[in-house]
Amino acid sequence: MKIVFVGSVEIGYTVLEAVYNTNKSVEAIYTLPLEKRLSTSGFVDFEPIARRYNTKLTRTNNINDEKHIDEIRSLAPDLIIVCGWQKLICQEIIEIPRFGTVGFHSSLLPKYRGQAPVNWAIIMGEKETGITMFYLTSRVDDGDIIAQNEFPILFNDDCNTVYKKAAYAGAEMIKTYLPQIEGGTAPRMHNISSSYPAYPKRRPADGLIDFKRSALDIYNFVRALAKPYPGAFYYDENGKKIIVWRIEIVFDESRLQEGDIIVGTLDMKVRLLEWEYV
Repeated sequence: MKIVFVGSVEIGYTVLEAVYNTNKSVEAIYTLPLEKRLSTSGFVDFEPIARRYNTKLTRTNNINDEKHIDEIRSLAPDLIIVCGWQKLICQEIIEIPRFGTVGFHSSLLPKYRGQAPVNWAIIMGEKETGITMFYLTSRVDDGDIIAQNEFPILFNDDCNTVYKKAAYAGAEMIKTYLPQIEGGTAPRMHNISSSYPAYPKRRPADGLIDFKRSALDIYNFVRALAKPYPGAFYYDENGKKIIVWRIEIVFDESRLQEGDIIVGTLDMKVRLLEWEYV
């Protein structure tokens, strides 16, 4: 089986490692230019893995450019795998491989379809989420579902740890379902995507903390925007911006110490554990 891989972030790197471990032939990797590393949360340079396996690497901002469509068509892949790519793949590319084009989305589709699914799930206080392996169409996260792997969002999880869970689960899916795709026996379940909204992309400016909300809401908000994301923030009384990476809800005020930074919320107090002025 000949495969073309498209990805740019850590979860894609983990899934691609799993693809190589199945001994399939990865014909080419398409990824973002290096200058996108600062504006792409979780960016990973795919050049080391491309070198290790002697695979052609192409950097591009637009996989749907005609020259890339022609390149991919000339490679005649049996399957295209897209994981960790924020833009839609055009129908011309999707239709090239005989086994279709497969994508991964870090939610239990159709829930949290669209952008930043892990961040939104944590912000919304979900206790569980997962990853979905599905056939791509030219629309947002609406192709038929191959499989889903569910896992908990623990109280001390943040976006980084949840994405690592998703990456591990995605790699396990590759082991299980890549042979089934090749053999024509992979499941194909209808995705009722039209019944669920597509969540928007989150911008750095969307990280402003509203301390009028509950302590739990603020706790979820901060951990949802932790590294490698830009972080939640607020402005102190002098107008200086403070990025908050980690907080805790104060359940017992007798345990507070001199020098702790405490902020009141709608219902309780929170203590800043990791923060910085910018």
